[in-house]
Amino acid sequence: MTGVADIGFAPCEICGSVEWRPVRTGAVRDGAFGRLSPDSAVVARCAGCSVERLSEQHCHGGDIYVSARYRELLAAGEAAREYLASHDVLQLANLKVLWPENLRGRTVVDVGCAAGSFLDHVAGLACTTVAIEPCVGYHDSLRERGHQAFSTCPEAVEAGMGDADFVFSFSVIEHVSDPLDFLLGIAHLLGTGGRALVSTPNRRDVLMDLLPADYPAFFYRTVHRWYFDVDSFQVCAQRAGLRVIEARCVHRFGLSNALRWLRDKRPGGADPLPEVPSVMERSWQASLEQAGTGDYLYFWLAKAN
Repeated sequence: MTGVADIGFAPCEICGSVEWRPVRTGAVRDGAFGRLSPDSAVVARCAGCSVERLSEQHCHGGDIYVSARYRELLAAGEAAREYLASHDVLQLANLKVLWPENLRGRTVVDVGCAAGSFLDHVAGLACTTVAIEPCVGYHDSLRERGHQAFSTCPEAVEAGMGDADFVFSFSVIEHVSDPLDFLLGIAHLLGTGGRALVSTPNRRDVLMDLLPADYPAFFYRTVHRWYFDVDSFQVCAQRAGLRVIEARCVHRFGLSNALRWLRDKRPGGADPLPEVPSVMERSWQASLEQAGTGDYLYFWLAKAN
């Protein structure tokens, strides 16, 4: 039995368990591809709720998200216009999962929205769009584009935003210090009958099995404390007073990306290889989504009571 004293992990923030089992020891990604942590990190799985967690000493602190440091680490632009230019195209995956929900006339909140790309895409339908973003450098731009902006969920609730029809949070929960507290914040934003949609990387990503020697060092990263599968996320949601209405696995890349990984041991992007027919690209994605081994998970949530 492995306890917190053995690998230096605190009791699980989600379930309180003190039992952790190491699942990986080695360097992890520290920003853009090719940049690795200088020493070995430990990823361990909680015996109580099965969430995986990166050793705290290898995680970046929350202050990285209130300044430009996070974007600098990723070698990405920090200005709102640069963020929007690179992230607008990424909203297609989120909008596909949202469809066919109707946001017309609804109050919509995006938690951890950065410069607000998703909110811009739905602003024409929603009557109120609320941005929750710790990096205040984005707030002026968000407000100029018609979004109400707050740094935290409690601030938004205190300002009267606790009756939202929809709360969205894409690729954020894996970054936070306490995922249970994070989901509690989302629950407090939801009004009666409201729903939330939360996404996070899937630790059952097929490339973890196909490339066990190379891909984990890319998948695990210093800015992600938490690594979920469907079961561990459901435990966290339940403890936050939320029920999972639907869990959906999505794979955002075609077969060509996997083939490039196998050949080059590096990400290959979304562009197809000329030798791979489009039907094979689509079939690859569909089969992984059905098997639950796509690269992303989306959860529709509602208040349990």
